Amino acid sequence: MGYWPERLHWRAYINFVVLAIGVATELHAGFRFATQGDTTLTLETFCPGVTSAVTLLKMFFLLQAREDLLYVLTKQRQMLFPTVGQTPVKEQVMRRHFLLACRLTFWPVSAGFSTSSLYNLKPLMVVLLLYLNGRTDEIVWGMPFNMTMPEWLLHAPFYPLTFIFIAYTGYVTIFMFGGCDAFYFEFCVNIATLFDFLQADIHTLFQPYKDLPEISGDNGAVFEAILVKLIKRQNEIFELTKYFRQRYATITLTYFISASMVIGFSMFNLLTIGDIGMNIFLYVSYTVAALSQLLIYCYGGTLVTESSTNLAIVMGSAPWHQCLPKHRLYVQLFIMRSQRGITMAVPFFSPSLAAYTTILQTSGSIIALAKSFQPQA
Repeated sequence: MGYWPERLHWRAYINFVVLAIGVATELHAGFRFATQGDTTLTLETFCPGVTSAVTLLKMFFLLQAREDLLYVLTKQRQMLFPTVGQTPVKEQVMRRHFLLACRLTFWPVSAGFSTSSLYNLKPLMVVLLLYLNGRTDEIVWGMPFNMTMPEWLLHAPFYPLTFIFIAYTGYVTIFMFGGCDAFYFEFCVNIATLFDFLQADIHTLFQPYKDLPEISGDNGAVFEAILVKLIKRQNEIFELTKYFRQRYATITLTYFISASMVIGFSMFNLLTIGDIGMNIFLYVSYTVAALSQLLIYCYGGTLVTESSTNLAIVMGSAPWHQCLPKHRLYVQLFIMRSQRGITMAVPFFSPSLAAYTTILQTSGSIIALAKSFQPQA
């Protein structure tokens, strides 16, 4: 999509303009349906419209914070891949975490791609079914998404070009939110990997002295030098996490605010109009995509928090009683810093699996409220 921090491609600006046109026309159509009192079309339009609008906002902030994100990316590479290489234990940790990142980030992209493809295929499938049933007089050439377009663009010879343009806006949304959210999750996984590296280094630190009654003398000097390096590295990881969290705060906050509404709208559509033809597949796919996208943020925040607090457990389980009083003070400070942990919190929200369940409950409340306004049979 052209937004990778290391190299900004010209197509990034083209995709931004294309999606901006799509968002403006889609939201305009949604507000028009709302003023007409058509609840079904309003929700059907706002579901993809809100997702595209949030994605457009992500694109803007990615452009704005590109240099800062490049710094974060470079810093993480230096810490994950030092020139001296990594131990076999750390390589196994990296492999496990990188596989986790690849598998989980593929889920929202694939779910989003299938959802966008269903939106694109739906009007064509409707036309095909009407044609096969001999009801050609009922054929209406629709568009993948409800957008306000000039009437002349909706008829021959411009209809195919308009259809392709609208379909492309959907794929821009999918691949951009997939890339933006994957960047966030991979950062969280990398931070968890670095904290696991620290855990391995703590075990390595105490290993040579396991048979000594006290770590003193020359051994104490070597021990202190390595321990100070570990403390500095821990602080460096904490500072890098805070730095990234500030750059992604607006993106995270905006998505969390919209997530509950989008999931609630998609589930409401599934319950009300989702039993009509392809709609059931469309809204199931849309709901899965929205839930998987939200899970990326929440699980990433949980990984960072748990891996940072686990440092306290590992250091507390080490034979620190062998240390000199001065070294014990260092160990206590390390444990105290780890116990506070670090989160990916933004104002009003802290991405975690607990927040994930809360948002699901809120979405359920939206569904219950909306269903209560439906006329009884």
